[in-house]
Amino acid sequence: MKSIGVASCMLVFLPAGIVHAGPLDKAPVNVGGQIYFAQNADRDWSLNLNGSPPCLYRFEVRAGDRWVQETANNSGVERSELRGPTDENDPARFGAETWTAYQFRIEPGAPSSAEWVVLGDWHVRPDPEDSPKISSPWQLELRRGDILVFDIRENNEKPIRHNAPELHLYTSPEPVSRGIWHSIVSVADFDPRVDGSGGVTVWLDGKEIVNYHGPFGYITTRPPYFKFGIYRSDAPETLAVDYANIETSRASLAARIHAPPPVCPSK
Repeated sequence: MKSIGVASCMLVFLPAGIVHAGPLDKAPVNVGGQIYFAQNADRDWSLNLNGSPPCLYRFEVRAGDRWVQETANNSGVERSELRGPTDENDPARFGAETWTAYQFRIEPGAPSSAEWVVLGDWHVRPDPEDSPKISSPWQLELRRGDILVFDIRENNEKPIRHNAPELHLYTSPEPVSRGIWHSIVSVADFDPRVDGSGGVTVWLDGKEIVNYHGPFGYITTRPPYFKFGIYRSDAPETLAVDYANIETSRASLAARIHAPPPVCPSK
C-alpha cells in the first residue's frame, strides 16, 4: 500500500496558534523533538498544528487529496502524513527493541468507505536492487465501516522482488469509537529471519491486542522509519484524525500502556 518518497514542508502561521504545513520547502515539523516532513495535497485543511512546540496534529483528507508529488500519476491513493527521521535519529534498529506510542482520535463523520486507511506505520526502505514498492511491515489501519486492524508483513528474500502479503494480527470486533482519544503502544523487533528474534506486541487503550513472535519485516540495509496521519485508498467522504504525544524510542515506553500522557492542550 505504501510507496517510498521524500517530501519537505513549508510552515505558514495562522491565527490562534495554528500552523499549516504543506510540502513546499524544507522547514521541519517538530514531533516530540524529532524532525518530520509533510506529505500532503498542500490544502489549508491538510495539516494543522496546535501548540509551540506542536502537541496536537490534525490531519484531514478530502476526496482527491493527492500528495503533490503523486498528482501526475493518478495513483488512486489520498494522503496527509508526516514522515519521521531517516537518519541516525531514527530509533529503529534491526534485532533490537523499537518502541512506538501515540494517541489518536478519529473525528465524528461518515464511516470510512475506503478499502484501507493507514493510521500509523513503520515504513520500509528498500535497497537499490529491491522492488521500489514494498508495503510496510508494521501498520495500524482503519478498514471499511471503521473496523480497526493491525497487520504485519515478513519477507526474507533478497533482493526483494515480491510485496509480502498482509498478516492480520488484530481485527476489532466492532467499529472503533469516534470522537474519543485512543492510545497505542507497541514494542517491535524487526527481524525477518525464521530463527531470529522478530516479533511485535501491541496494546490498544491499555489492553494487549497483539503478541506475535516470528519472522517480521524485510532484509534491508537500513531500518524502517515511522509515519503517521491519514493514507488511504480513494474514498468520497472527508476524514479527519487528530494525533498527540507521538513517541518512537529505543528505550521502553511501557509506562504509557496504562498511563498515557494528557493531550496538550486538553481537547
